[in-house]
Amino acid sequence: MQTAKFVQMAMAMKVAADDKTMGWADLVQSMYRGISIDRRSLISQLLEVIDPLDFVPQPKTQKSSQEMGQAIYDRPEFIVAPVTEPTADDQSASALEPVLADTFPEPRSKPQSSKVAEGKEAFLAAYTPVAKEIAEDLGVSYKVVLAQAALESGWGKSVKGNKLMGIKSHGEEGGVNIVTHEVVNGKKVKITDSFRQYDTPEDSIRGYGKFLKANSRYRHFLRAGAGNEDAQLSALQTSGYATDPMYSQKLKNIMNGLPDEEGQG
Repeated sequence: MQTAKFVQMAMAMKVAADDKTMGWADLVQSMYRGISIDRRSLISQLLEVIDPLDFVPQPKTQKSSQEMGQAIYDRPEFIVAPVTEPTADDQSASALEPVLADTFPEPRSKPQSSKVAEGKEAFLAAYTPVAKEIAEDLGVSYKVVLAQAALESGWGKSVKGNKLMGIKSHGEEGGVNIVTHEVVNGKKVKITDSFRQYDTPEDSIRGYGKFLKANSRYRHFLRAGAGNEDAQLSALQTSGYATDPMYSQKLKNIMNGLPDEEGQG
């Protein structure tokens, strides 16, 4: 979105200086050599459709900086006057905005880990409600959801990008690289992998729910029944959510230390 607007601004300046040596494609190329050819081509094509130039680019002739500067100030559009209705540039930018916003969504700002509640008591108070919400939707025990969040995040003390549930990016863009450990061929190894990050810790738990429902390998976990926690833990282990062979046992240990539902209010 910003790229297209910058190109429009640059073209307006060039035309104001009576420099009509470039069309949209040439200008995009000269300004943004670092982006992919496909993106440059799409931006220039959209600009040609939405904001067509009223001139044919001509070979460049040498002008002094003084002449170019004077040409800018002599243009009527640079005379200060009240604006009573949208200009052509405003209209074309408005028309271009939804198209480019869908094609090139703006990068999500980096989530702040300081939002995460730390320590068992604070963690349970903050995330039990959303864990119950997602567990009810999935048809599983909310204690399993809470235990996973606690184990994956160290009760909120080891979190980057609000990733409470430790879900990897699996090829999706926008992930955050984390140094982690996996069990490979029975041995614990240190690796760097990309994990999904979220705007809030609660979004991470909701994203966990969507992730499980979208992946068929978790169907046995989801069908085990909310009242059969042992069956859920067993299915979660065999589904491959984690490579740690003790993953389900660690979850069970955490669940045994959780307050009863009545204690959570």
